[in-house]
Amino acid sequence: MMPMFVRHATLDDLDALSSIESACFPPKEAADIERLANRIETYPEHFWLLVNPDADASDACFPAHLADGMLVSFINGMTTNVADLTDAMYEQANLHDEDGSWQMILGVDTAPVYQHRGCAAYLMRRVILDSAIAHRAGIVLACKERLIGFYQGFGFVNEGPSASTHGNAIWYQMRLRLGRQADGDEIDEAYDITASNIRKAMEETTSYMDHGHTITAQFPVLR
Repeated sequence: MMPMFVRHATLDDLDALSSIESACFPPKEAADIERLANRIETYPEHFWLLVNPDADASDACFPAHLADGMLVSFINGMTTNVADLTDAMYEQANLHDEDGSWQMILGVDTAPVYQHRGCAAYLMRRVILDSAIAHRAGIVLACKERLIGFYQGFGFVNEGPSASTHGNAIWYQMRLRLGRQADGDEIDEAYDITASNIRKAMEETTSYMDHGHTITAQFPVLR
């Protein structure tokens, strides 16, 4: 059995991505296929896809099939120097700045048949790891109140109600800092949680292993 793997997106993945996006969010909140296409064309490296190459009939969730397996979960979002998530970011892919300090997350999606198996958590750790490697200041997302605790488990800090009213919903802005840029018990605790998640992601990702020992020197966040 081949293990699941993570890769970035191409336009060939569009139908599967759109299918899962529609299954995960109500119509007012889901990105339509045109918006997803614009995002892939603008920042494909900021789509993280978790793919199961050995999906069987029990995992069938057509049309989430990809050329190399079944799309299990995906995370996407632009990078920017704007520190807070705005509604315009959901609509305008051209706001992306590849050199931006902040990795914004516009969607965390998992196919219904794979939910509650730890797939989104696995993929989020990979996003955090890649953002640390890229020397981002951190990651920002907006979530519903019921998911605040889930994201705190990665080191995100709840900054209160978001300015975003995307889909006419109430959102809470969550920020994960990849460095001690502020003081306080909550920040310190979140920092330690983030560092723990980065170490776990490094253990899960063999490309960041060196003769069985995790390479940590390249991650200033862990110093």
